[in-house]
Amino acid sequence: MKDTFLEKPFPYLDKLKYRITHVGIIMAYSIFFMVVFQPFGFDAWLTKGWYGLALLGMLGSVPILISQLIIRPLIPIKTFKVKHLLLWFFSEVIGLTVFMAILYEEPQFTFLEDLETTFKYTGLLALPPYSFSILIITLIQINQEKNAKKTLTSDDIDLISFKDERDQVKFSVKSKDILYLESTDNYVTVYFSNEGKVSKHMIRTSLKNIENAELSVKLLRCHRSFIVNLENVLWMKKEGRNFVLKIKNIESFIPVSRSYIPQFKSLLQS
Repeated sequence: MKDTFLEKPFPYLDKLKYRITHVGIIMAYSIFFMVVFQPFGFDAWLTKGWYGLALLGMLGSVPILISQLIIRPLIPIKTFKVKHLLLWFFSEVIGLTVFMAILYEEPQFTFLEDLETTFKYTGLLALPPYSFSILIITLIQINQEKNAKKTLTSDDIDLISFKDERDQVKFSVKSKDILYLESTDNYVTVYFSNEGKVSKHMIRTSLKNIENAELSVKLLRCHRSFIVNLENVLWMKKEGRNFVLKIKNIESFIPVSRSYIPQFKSLLQS
């Protein structure tokens, strides 16, 4: 089933900026379409001329704006797929139908009759701009991915990519620049060298997920809250009953749990 079209991942609306673009394209398309073509006799609904139709096209985008910018981030879908996109579109058409039926209720019809009539119009009107927007946004991102692959150099091949809890790549950095990783609550902070300075980047994931990903043999767990890059470990020493690691360009020491001490001793002495 995972090979079917409906089960294919659709990540092109995952980022907020693309959802904003999606809403903007639909709104612009809808206003243009309503004003120029005046479809289905909608001009008879309003008496304010072309700007009334433009207002209708703008208002028609409000439910999609709410759906994409407010509701979408609240829905915990780990991997957004084609089937989710189709269900989302259908739910937005339903929401748009209810919104427009309330907004332009005709007194001579019951609300259910208004819903039935409005549903036919909104479905036909929403599909072209929605499809057009999805096509444009998808093509833009596919083209960006192709260009990124073309610009890869031999220095870029040694990149290590860190994924979040949804298994999406959030941050990539050269292996040799990684200093250490620190876990705090539900986040992991990656400390790395950036043009001679120490920078950091926070990702919503766990050290366990990073260990399971087997990113590099150079990244080793030394403590329940720390993973270090062996390439940038300068030395290990005993402080009281505990051992600590000295990391390149880092002033503070990284603790080593007792269970990891034998492993680090053998690695650092080899």
